Amino acid sequence: MTDLLVVKAKLKDVCGSCNVAGDLAESLDKKARELMKDAVARAKDNGRRTVMAKDVSCNFVAKKADVMLVVRAKLKDVAEGCNVAGDLAEALNNALNKCLLKAVERAKENKRNTAMGKDV
Repeated sequence: MTDLLVVKAKLKDVCGSCNVAGDLAESLDKKARELMKDAVARAKDNGRRTVMAKDVSCNFVAKKADVMLVVRAKLKDVAEGCNVAGDLAEALNNALNKCLLKAVERAKENKRNTAMGKDV
């Protein structure tokens, strides 16, 4: 996967003191694509051609994430012919930030200082 939906260079900013394994970006990208696929399906099920923030299944994060992990320009490519609302990138970013923080917690619970793809 050369065209990742996530910015590899920003992962360390979210992970803080935890190290980042090489496969973490690919696993997070896979999660982003799954979330987008589900969001597109939900928009289509509701008779809309525009994918919105409310279509992201993990869009229950209360506060805005500090670090932008999502490459906005690539969202249209995975939207399967649908339009992309302006708030979609932020909602997807919040979900991915939360997912990444959970991966860091999981790594620490397993007494590791490195967040790996399997933690996602």
